[in-house]
Amino acid sequence: MINKTKFGDCAECGDKNTNVIKVGKDTYCVHCRNMQKAKQYTEKAKDKTKERQSYEGMNERQSLVNDLDYVFSRYIRIRESDPRGICACYTCGKKDHWTKLQNGHYIKRGETLLRWDSRNSRPQCVECNCHKNGNMDAYTDNLNAEHPGLPDQLKEESREVNKFGREELKQLLIDYRAKLKIVQQKLL
Repeated sequence: MINKTKFGDCAECGDKNTNVIKVGKDTYCVHCRNMQKAKQYTEKAKDKTKERQSYEGMNERQSLVNDLDYVFSRYIRIRESDPRGICACYTCGKKDHWTKLQNGHYIKRGETLLRWDSRNSRPQCVECNCHKNGNMDAYTDNLNAEHPGLPDQLKEESREVNKFGREELKQLLIDYRAKLKIVQQKLL
């Protein structure tokens, strides 16, 4: 076994002619070097704990976002359906059961201020929502016919930067769960 220590002066505590370990250009006595390592390990553990806490917090927030997306999508599609659960695509008019349609957004979901705004969402078939990227021309025409000026208003609002906090997401989830319960009662 190779001896990793030698005799010298400690750069940390100043001990003379003692067992030292060379680290970089400096030498440290065994006691000071062990204290440095302990401090490094403690700092590393604290950093990992902070990382884990922020990751867990992100998971909690992401879980809230996912739950809210699910409840909001069901609410929009059931709200627009008849008592048998039949709903029409907002852009092409294709009728199908609400479970086979998607929740289409006029302003894309990345704009969080309008992501869960019911003025911005309507049921759409997979063809219009995914394959035709929302079929925006028809969506704009239908929104203008339904509520004149609404597309311009939504575009203006989408320029505002917003990030919902956990408490706001929780409150939105509670509100939309209550609204979903009410609209589900109309289904046979």
